Amino acid sequence: MSTKKKISILGSTGIIGINVLNIIDRNKNQFEVSLLSFNKNIKLGIFQIKKYKPKFVIVTDDSSYKKIKKKYKNTKVFNTLQNFENYVKKFNISFYKTFLAVSGIFGLDYAFLFSKFSKYLCIANKESIVCGGKIFINHCNNFNCIISPIDSEHYCLKKLFEIININKINNIYITASGGPFLKKKYKQFYKAKINQTTKHPNWKMGKKISVDSATMVNKIFEIIEANVLFNLKPGILNIKVHPQSKVHAIVNLKNGLSYMLAHENSMSIPIRNSLLDKVHLNNNDIFLNNKNITTLTFEERSLKKFKIVDVALQFIKNGQRSHIFFNVLNDHLVDLYLNKKIFFYEIEKNLIKMLTDDKVINYCKKKVTNFSEIKMSILDSKKMISSLC
Repeated sequence: MSTKKKISILGSTGIIGINVLNIIDRNKNQFEVSLLSFNKNIKLGIFQIKKYKPKFVIVTDDSSYKKIKKKYKNTKVFNTLQNFENYVKKFNISFYKTFLAVSGIFGLDYAFLFSKFSKYLCIANKESIVCGGKIFINHCNNFNCIISPIDSEHYCLKKLFEIININKINNIYITASGGPFLKKKYKQFYKAKINQTTKHPNWKMGKKISVDSATMVNKIFEIIEANVLFNLKPGILNIKVHPQSKVHAIVNLKNGLSYMLAHENSMSIPIRNSLLDKVHLNNNDIFLNNKNITTLTFEERSLKKFKIVDVALQFIKNGQRSHIFFNVLNDHLVDLYLNKKIFFYEIEKNLIKMLTDDKVINYCKKKVTNFSEIKMSILDSKKMISSLC
């Protein structure tokens, strides 16, 4: 009988999913890739299926699903989460760790489903926490599923909270690189092309999250995430601009001391630590393990460059429905930009316009109490955005 731990990877063909598989490659004696999930990247998907031979595959793109289903007749291939859930329930299947690396709001359905069948849910999908909120946290608790964030900021916060009594904390910072336009004047980037916006100075990321980094919206999502995950007091969490992307979380104590948690700007570090019980990194991965001069800078003045920050931080105080609306609206605008239907500056312009609209604010003050209402709020937000934009 195999003693290998069963791993499922949702979004296996994306950057995070590939990272997870690369780490598993170096620890084959410990893990079994039990499930892979992807959408349209059928070429890479086929390569992964052939290499890892998972028992289960979920392919959400209909055309890709038909090809995979026909090619791998001895593999259980599903095209909907409902069909997969029915099968898992019937045969009492579970996973040791599930990595949620599906991009976008679709991650919400994956999060609620796989938390039922996973001991650990390692989350890189912001939307599942931003939209799911405390309802999602309670759902995971009910199924004894442990949430393990693998975004560098939240991973580092989690590690700091393991050694620091939260009652001794004065305030907390997560850091932001400032994106590709931090040192540029507005006239140099307000109509920036997609290849400019998605060229992050420090991280290799997908197009959507790269755009969110350039607008600073990504940090608003991360503040919502941190508040939900760690049940933080309102206003205790803020943003520091840190162009080097080495320090990811800072905790200031009431006694004047501060803790900073740093790691090299590689997602493989929090992923490895989340996957493996004992981790031995290469020397190249260890922070300050070289003789080069390392400069670390922190400041908040540059945040004024991003007008959306103050507006969004005020807006999200309206509760979970405001988080959902903000998520849906930003998705809509970034999609328009990536499809060349609006200019870069219009993302922030339209965000501010909508987030200060009285009709929107009043709508967002209504409470959300269960998963069905989360889904309904997503649909309602899309309708409202369609009518107001």
